Amino acid sequence: MLSSEEKLEMYHKMFLIRRFEERVDEFFMEGKIWGTCHLYIGEEAIAVGACAALRPDDYITSTHRGHGHCIAKGADVNRMMAELMARDTGYCHGVGGSMHIADVEKGNLGANGVGGGGLPIAMGRAWDVSCKITEKW
Repeated sequence: MLSSEEKLEMYHKMFLIRRFEERVDEFFMEGKIWGTCHLYIGEEAIAVGACAALRPDDYITSTHRGHGHCIAKGADVNRMMAELMARDTGYCHGVGGSMHIADVEKGNLGANGVGGGGLPIAMGRAWDVSCKITEKW
C-alpha cells in the first residue's frame, strides 16, 4: 500500500514529465531544438509506476520516447534540457540529443532510436553484473 507521500511524489513526477514535454514541444516548434523529439505526453503514469517499483541500484533502458523514463528514474531536468539544446552541460555533452540521453549514475543506461535497441544494452549490463557476481565465487 502506498502512503499519501508516495502517491504525491508519483503525481509530482507525472506532472513534471508532462510539463517538461510541453516545454520541449514549444522549444522544438520555435526551432531551438535540432533533430527530432518524440514526446512522452500521455504515457507519464507508465514510467512513474514502473520506476517506483525499482530499487535505486536497478537499471533501465528506454526507447525513442525516453524523456519520461529519465525523469521517473530521477534525472535532472535541467541537464536533460541542456542535452536537447545541444549544450555541453547536457548528460551527453550536447551530442546525444533527444533519443540518446543516459544517466548511468541514476541507473539509466540510455535511450535510442532503434526499435528493440534497448535489449542488447540491457543484456550487456546483465552480463557485466553476472560476471562480477561470478568473480566473487
